[in-house]
Amino acid sequence: MDKDYKRTLEQAVRHLCNGADAVCTDFELHSGVPRLDYMTGGYTWDDHYVWDSWANFQWVGFLTGRLWLLHLLTRKQRYADTAMQLCERIGPVLASHPTVFSSTGIDMYYALTLGYQISKDDKLKRWAFAGGDNFANIFDTGAKAFLQIAHADRIVIDTGLNLPSMLWASQWEAERAALAYRHLDTVLEVGLLRVDGSNCHAAALHPRTRAVTGLFSLQGWNNDSVWARGQAWAMLGFAHAYEASRMPHYLAAAQLAADWYVAHAPQGWVPHYDYNDPDRESLPYDSCAASIATAVLMRLARWLPDRAGRYREVATETLKALLANFLTSGGVMLHGTWGRMRHIEAGKPRLGRFPQEDVMPYGNYWIVECLYRALSKDWSILALNDKA
Repeated sequence: MDKDYKRTLEQAVRHLCNGADAVCTDFELHSGVPRLDYMTGGYTWDDHYVWDSWANFQWVGFLTGRLWLLHLLTRKQRYADTAMQLCERIGPVLASHPTVFSSTGIDMYYALTLGYQISKDDKLKRWAFAGGDNFANIFDTGAKAFLQIAHADRIVIDTGLNLPSMLWASQWEAERAALAYRHLDTVLEVGLLRVDGSNCHAAALHPRTRAVTGLFSLQGWNNDSVWARGQAWAMLGFAHAYEASRMPHYLAAAQLAADWYVAHAPQGWVPHYDYNDPDRESLPYDSCAASIATAVLMRLARWLPDRAGRYREVATETLKALLANFLTSGGVMLHGTWGRMRHIEAGKPRLGRFPQEDVMPYGNYWIVECLYRALSKDWSILALNDKA
């Protein structure tokens, strides 16, 4: 690795530690659960863990995963200690309640599963397994897929993000991943990954028959456009599935999505929220999409030697751009957005302030994973099976 590039990566780790140290210090003063502030990237504190609300979700798993990986990068024990205590505050809840919002799968993997991989503490594995059992509550047998939210009548490309704990658990009991693989196959069958490799965000379900009635976008410019974060979700979900199963059709899907992403890499490397919005140059970037996709390209480069050179080039240049222009000295990833949020349910609060930017929960985790993968040769801690 070029020395200047390595120094850039190590400086970024120090910036992330600035933010992590502040969180750990605050943690010592509070008995509750941290909540991400979309305006600042900092955290406020709630009395209890919110597991059953889309609008009020706290995104604890991403913070915990960030601390676990920073512990590995720096060997600072306070990061591991805080991460473990956060797991202890959310794990029993995830193990005790039926899932109603698919993003609890984030907390299961990035907090509990990753924590088990690092600590080998059996209680984290037990909670992750029980959480996986509870996740079946949002599997729709008619649609043959997980719903984004209980009773929401839609399948979304995002949900592959929420399944890695179940894929990982199949190393011990194969049936634990059965619904996850069925979901991902349904995503392919209904066309959320288009023939050209671009993503369509969501599939609407008939309220009675559960048949797909149409494809649409919740957060992109229109139903036929390409929402940037959805493209990264497509890459991620199928990369997870391939890593866990070694089934070639999942690698083919991840490659198809990655080839589209690489072919459409914009000037400056970081995409705006949607590739097709005619006003996109004056609308928010999606640093989250870039950081997620970068981490996936690093993984795919190890599995696809014929594409490794180009994938690594795009990953490296994108990571450089993110560190230079999007990451603050306090470790906050700026320039993100929820997107247009065009599909708003009656009685539900609207997330985001589009066209203004927000600090998003995703980028603050994935920038750490990008750094971990760039600085470490052994990725076994993040692997979904022991052969990856």
